[in-house]
Amino acid sequence: MLENEDIINEFQRTISATVKSIGKSENLEVEFVKENSSIEGNKINLTAPSISVIKKNLRYFRAEADSMALQIRLHDPKIHKEFTGLNKTANEIFLCVEKSRIEAKGSGIFKGIKSNILQKNNIDILKLNENEEEKENLINAFRYVSFGEFTNNKLGGKYNDYKKLLKKKLGNKYDAYF
Repeated sequence: MLENEDIINEFQRTISATVKSIGKSENLEVEFVKENSSIEGNKINLTAPSISVIKKNLRYFRAEADSMALQIRLHDPKIHKEFTGLNKTANEIFLCVEKSRIEAKGSGIFKGIKSNILQKNNIDILKLNENEEEKENLINAFRYVSFGEFTNNKLGGKYNDYKKLLKKKLGNKYDAYF
């Protein structure tokens, strides 16, 4: 039987190979770090998993890795730069909608990714603070409603409230955008 360290090493090797395959980038690097996950150019830093993470939150961890790999594969930094400006809130909303677009498109390419990311988004939306600031509430509304609309899925938690908020803010434009 494999020891915990062997299990973690094998898991990291498997996740790295999967991320590189999904990311479809010849020079993609995957590293496991103690801090938060991030993307820096062609390097994906994933939070190093523990045995308890592998046992209890495997799909969540995989969804995070899948989402980052899809960003490498499907995100175009040139187009992103073209549509961002000086308004910080607008840029954050654009980034959230872009993440949802990428996850939705990737979910269409890889069916296993769809269920992982859907579950992760449901977990994340349930963890949100009920007393969000207005700006944070609006950004989260765009994040989760855009994912739901792009994938034809309803999420749990505050999803319906977020959808009502966006319909109110966008009015007739809601249907044009989603």
